Amino acid sequence: MSSKTAPRIKPLALAYLRVSTARQADYGASLETQRAALLAEAERRGWDVEVVADEGLSAKNMNRPGLIAALERLDAGEADFLMAIRLDRVSRSVVDFAGLMERASRKGWGIVLITQNMDTSTPTGRLTANIVASTAQFERELISERVSENISRLKADGVTKDGRKVRFGRLPVLPEDVVTAIRADFASGISMNAIAKSLNERNVPTAHGGKAWYAATVKRVIESQRILVDA
Repeated sequence: MSSKTAPRIKPLALAYLRVSTARQADYGASLETQRAALLAEAERRGWDVEVVADEGLSAKNMNRPGLIAALERLDAGEADFLMAIRLDRVSRSVVDFAGLMERASRKGWGIVLITQNMDTSTPTGRLTANIVASTAQFERELISERVSENISRLKADGVTKDGRKVRFGRLPVLPEDVVTAIRADFASGISMNAIAKSLNERNVPTAHGGKAWYAATVKRVIESQRILVDA
């Protein structure tokens, strides 16, 4: 796509992989799972592909060595597309992703997110990208607002549960990355039953230390307002 280098026989895509923690790699977002999906998509499109990975880093900002190096290569015309399995592997910020799309357009390369069927090298793809990113931010802000309202109501009512004091925060024995992975799997279309089965197969404890996950248990995690009860 770029005129900075000699034309390639086939487009070159940089397949970007990211996991934020070792635990997250066990719940449907492992580097190998991402790698297999991206290589298969590049082959389907007839593209050459190189893999770039950031392991153990969150997407709260763009300051990740692998991503920075990939973007520099794309800007230099050494590759044509940045590929990822979905938006949250690249960025969780609408502002950052909007800037990334503007940069791609200015420098002449595209962004492809395969599970969201998004290709920013086309006008439709750019529109879809903006809608998905804006919707994701709206949902995060809406959840945050509902949590704040719920906490305020419970504090005002002096709510207790089974005679125990209620406090607020994250589930004491359910790691954040497990919650994130469950919600990401559900958002990508994996059923609650399938998520529960995967958790059981991996012997992942529930929030209360149990070993049996059910669709209803997964649903509570997805819909959780993250209200904790003291033991």
